[in-house]
Amino acid sequence: MPQSLARLTAPMMLGVSSSILVQMIEIGFIGQLGTDYIAAITFTFPLVMVLSSISLGISIGTSSVIARQVGLDRNSSAADAISPEVKSLGTHSLVLVTSAMAVLVFICWLSIDPLFLRLGADPALLPKINGYLSIYLPGSILFTTAMICGSIMRANGSASIPGMIMTLGSAINLLLDPFLIFGWWGLPRLELEGAAWAMTASRMITLVITFGYLYRSEMINSLLRLSGFWHSTRRILHVGLPAIATNLIGPITMGIITRLLAAHGETAVAGFGVASRIEAVAVMLLFALSGSIGPFVGQNLGAGEIDRVKQGVRVSHIFSMSWGGCVALLLLGFGAHIVLLVDDNVSVMKTALLYLSIVPWSYGCWGMLMMASASFNAIGKPLPSTIMSFTRMLVFYVPLALLLNDLYGVSGIFTATAISNTLFGIVGLVWFRAHLRSQRDRPLAAQPRALTKGSST
Repeated sequence: MPQSLARLTAPMMLGVSSSILVQMIEIGFIGQLGTDYIAAITFTFPLVMVLSSISLGISIGTSSVIARQVGLDRNSSAADAISPEVKSLGTHSLVLVTSAMAVLVFICWLSIDPLFLRLGADPALLPKINGYLSIYLPGSILFTTAMICGSIMRANGSASIPGMIMTLGSAINLLLDPFLIFGWWGLPRLELEGAAWAMTASRMITLVITFGYLYRSEMINSLLRLSGFWHSTRRILHVGLPAIATNLIGPITMGIITRLLAAHGETAVAGFGVASRIEAVAVMLLFALSGSIGPFVGQNLGAGEIDRVKQGVRVSHIFSMSWGGCVALLLLGFGAHIVLLVDDNVSVMKTALLYLSIVPWSYGCWGMLMMASASFNAIGKPLPSTIMSFTRMLVFYVPLALLLNDLYGVSGIFTATAISNTLFGIVGLVWFRAHLRSQRDRPLAAQPRALTKGSST
């Protein structure tokens, strides 16, 4: 792996791994409360993913424009200084994501009951869902703002600090979870609400630290300096809006799949929730690598280093396939032991193990799709990512899941997941390779100019 890509990826892997591991341990705590609690939190996944998708889209847009600007600045006499353009982009992205998330959280809070009834939730679960989301939703503003802070750091080439801060936040979250969920040491037993409070407190701490580092490092201006805000917003959303659209397709699809599983009973939804959390741990390194490949590709294309881009992307594909194969074998052998740590309900275990025996074989190709999407976004060409995501989820996956659900039930839904991951991972690999080949005859000196033009569209 190219050395600079490794430097970007290692801290990201540490941060993402710690965060996902905490989520996995947390679902184990929640499992001790009962299967209905796991079902309740599983129903919240689509809404949580919607909010994360919007903030992630803005994060992708921010990372893309800043990384390419940093690459261009390296060719100037002020290569070692953070340019005013980079500072403004970082500042304006923070204002944009915080204000957008505040509005969205309020809208979501007003629509909790009708939304989850439409998803197939039993009315008896609504008090648990409401209690969790009434705390989680405001806390998500802190989480998403901290995410943007990390993206600004990585786009500027400072990858170790956000990784360490994310790890610290995860440790705080894990420390608080049992005390607030179970009421240890005389604290009130808050159950699902305790998990939400632990997340909110840890994200507040990480936000304060990341923002303070950004400001001291002069990667941003004062938040009151909004001159050029709309120009920066247009640049960020040129990549960010298609990325948001791309990411939103996932939660919409998950909502449909959750609705399908709800027809098979509460334990099917709970089993899917358990398997999803285990899956998040299994593919966490792929998520980390996809978060690093974007700044790597953006900076090197901004500097005209296409050969380095090709090398980095090739290595990311090899890693994805290798990691996916290893994880599938491990889950096949030890999946039952892992599921048992979360919930010992026989029906829940059956659904979770069914998922873990089918879907992990497609993780390698899914990883290649992640790398292709992140790379297209990084170079200011978000349309291919949107096309692949829309086609994969809504044109192929959902109809196939509906068909196979009628024929084979729950196993048919999971088989549709594996088939769609595999097919579109290959599509992503071929498409981005074809794009890189098309750049071969272009003069390298022309690349930064083309990127600059594209980024301000």
